[in-house]
Amino acid sequence: MSAKLEHWFADKQHRLLAWRKWRKALETQDQTAFLESVAEWWKFVPLVNRSIDPWTAETWPTAWELVGSGEFCKNAQGLGIFYTLVLSGINCRLVYAYFKDRSDAKLLVIVDNNKVLNYSDGEVLDLKNTEFDIHSTWQSSDLARLVKV
Repeated sequence: MSAKLEHWFADKQHRLLAWRKWRKALETQDQTAFLESVAEWWKFVPLVNRSIDPWTAETWPTAWELVGSGEFCKNAQGLGIFYTLVLSGINCRLVYAYFKDRSDAKLLVIVDNNKVLNYSDGEVLDLKNTEFDIHSTWQSSDLARLVKV
């Protein structure tokens, strides 16, 4: 899938419509292609230093508020990937992970306990090929107030 970028720089309504249309277009893909498309699409969000606090889930925006805002940090990227997968019926969990080798932490998405998204921009990696410690974990049911399917 070739990522189009214009929706990220459009108004809120256009971003939300583009996100919905794109999610619907993914429904015909197998899971591997689906995950690769999701990783690529979220790779191109406009990045800012900080748009959400990964330590305080109570303050996180809903899926529609996040996409509508048009501003994403690395953690919001992970949250957006998680929202996209949950709304598409993909079994996944969101984790706040710490990377010892780079003294960094961010939200990652783990799918079926074997694939990781948001570890590296635009890539879907095998869990066994990644190294991080998990500090917090959320299932879709934990964030039901933010993303209803």
